[in-house]
Amino acid sequence: MMKLPMVLPLLALTACATPGLPPPSTDVELRHTEDARAVFQASGDRWRDGVGAALFYADKVTQAYERLGVPLEAQHIVLVFHGDAAYHLLNDAAFARYDQRADPTQTQNPNAAVIQRLAERGVRVEICASTMEQRGWERDDLLPEVIVTPNAFPRIIDLQMDGYAHLDFD
Repeated sequence: MMKLPMVLPLLALTACATPGLPPPSTDVELRHTEDARAVFQASGDRWRDGVGAALFYADKVTQAYERLGVPLEAQHIVLVFHGDAAYHLLNDAAFARYDQRADPTQTQNPNAAVIQRLAERGVRVEICASTMEQRGWERDDLLPEVIVTPNAFPRIIDLQMDGYAHLDFD
């Protein structure tokens, strides 16, 4: 399986993202500090520390880049959600209706704060319109920061052809 080698560098990068500490001394120099590009594909209903896994790691990556001296303006990060992960982007009312974890006490989308924080950092959080159509969702069902893209796969291909590194959170 090829996913593990792609995740290991990401985990190493997130380990460096402890707030308040200086970057550790390393043997490898970060080479792409003026135009760091990544597209996170989220299609599986995966969670980490109470939020969607792709959102969790995108948050860690932006923090790690900042800590390593890469300004927000040089970070070009796009998250493309489709399939079972797409409901992570719903507003509170729609999330409460759709939440597949079947927690009747959950009335708010726990992803809302991290999505807002990512958007404030310039991260694009996108959802596949085809997935929305399949699930019967409208634009009004989404959090305000979410951008609708016509289809996840062509969007990811476009971004890869534009030089974005592809990270898959299936």
